[in-house]
Amino acid sequence: MKKTLLVMFTLAFCTSAFAKEGLVIGLGAGKGELKLDEGSNFSNADKDDEDNTRNALIGYRVGDALSFELGYHDLGEFEISNGLSTLSGETESVSLSALLGLPLTRHFSIFGRAGFHHWTVDTASNAFGPRERDEADGTDVMYGAGVRGELTESFAIRLQYDKLKLSDEEDDADIGDYDVASVVFEMTL
Repeated sequence: MKKTLLVMFTLAFCTSAFAKEGLVIGLGAGKGELKLDEGSNFSNADKDDEDNTRNALIGYRVGDALSFELGYHDLGEFEISNGLSTLSGETESVSLSALLGLPLTRHFSIFGRAGFHHWTVDTASNAFGPRERDEADGTDVMYGAGVRGELTESFAIRLQYDKLKLSDEEDDADIGDYDVASVVFEMTL
């Protein structure tokens, strides 16, 4: 059994799913969910809020299974209320990540992603009287995984799940994170 698995793994790796090196561009859309940590000011509220997301990327495929990407993520809007006050806002992020793929067949592979993202949240809150506007930002880790299928030599589709961490650098505290499931169409130039 172990020999069979080793032979299958070797054959899968030799028939690379990442067939072409070069510049990669892509567009995607999906669903994102904001999950606030327990220590937030909205501890009695429903801490999960989801919205549609959009993303764009530009990157470079270095070899058969390695690529680097610079991405823009529009993570959508959220509104959270604990009964007394409401916090609403919009979140955007710019990321730099590396993707490492493992071919399963000639046209399909799985991949893992790790990197960093710089996020910005524009918020409005009525916690202390009239609605106040504020902005927060930070740089945190992101990671994810997915499956990639080639449609042609230059076009591919990815189904991916990413986790983008959010933390307050001034207070050294975790705010929460965004979980994003998306479909990305990519083209290798």
